[in-house]
Amino acid sequence: MQPPFNAEDGVAGAPVSSVELKVASCLDGDGQPAVLDRVGEPYLSSDKDHLGAPCLGRGEVLIKGAAVSSGYYMEAAKTKESFDADGWFHTGDIAIWLPNGMLKIVDRLKNLVKLKGGEYVALESMEATYAQSVFVNGVNGGIMCYADGDMDRPVALLQTNVDELKKWAASAGVAYASAEALCQDPEAVKMVTLDLNKIGKGTLGGNEALATVALLPGTGPLDAAGPAAPWTPENGFLTASNKLNRKPIEAGFKGELAAAKAVGIR
Repeated sequence: MQPPFNAEDGVAGAPVSSVELKVASCLDGDGQPAVLDRVGEPYLSSDKDHLGAPCLGRGEVLIKGAAVSSGYYMEAAKTKESFDADGWFHTGDIAIWLPNGMLKIVDRLKNLVKLKGGEYVALESMEATYAQSVFVNGVNGGIMCYADGDMDRPVALLQTNVDELKKWAASAGVAYASAEALCQDPEAVKMVTLDLNKIGKGTLGGNEALATVALLPGTGPLDAAGPAAPWTPENGFLTASNKLNRKPIEAGFKGELAAAKAVGIR
């Protein structure tokens, strides 16, 4: 928990007294790196440096204690997958220990995707960075980045802040018949893609720059599907805790995703 006297951005804080917490090196069963950071280095609990800044170790966050669940209800296989023999819960978050004893989450063990050229991209890290754009509508679900092994560059589906897009259109002299039509305008797509990549430059890896985005208007009903639908728990595109439900989004917007993917393949 981050204490009130600490004003650092992006810091989870120090462990509370009811849990044990450690970071474990991200290695596979053969002792080989399972995850690399954006400069190609493995996350190790012995690391003293994170992207040029001092740290006291890096790796997956493991927790245990009386305050931690003992497992998934009636799901023995999932419990075995997430809890090791010593009782440590493997969170899937990758973090660094800061020199002041605070924990900072910097990556995810999952949602790392290898591109056709062999480079990895961290989808959740990309989404957290690109969500800072004024053109991303977080209320309607935000942004979902996508990549697979057939692609050279990642792409994204984006719930658009239509008001900001209309402001841009007015200043750029771009005519449109509706919000849905504006989201389809090639100049609008190009502009938003450039804006996102400008935000990501210097924070994300060069291979995590987006080839293009699909602008979704989010003007439909909250509980409906279709290309104009926002992402909500009601229509299944978000989980109950308002996290991206990736597979349903991919299926529900397969046409938009297919068109974007084509741009991400040289």
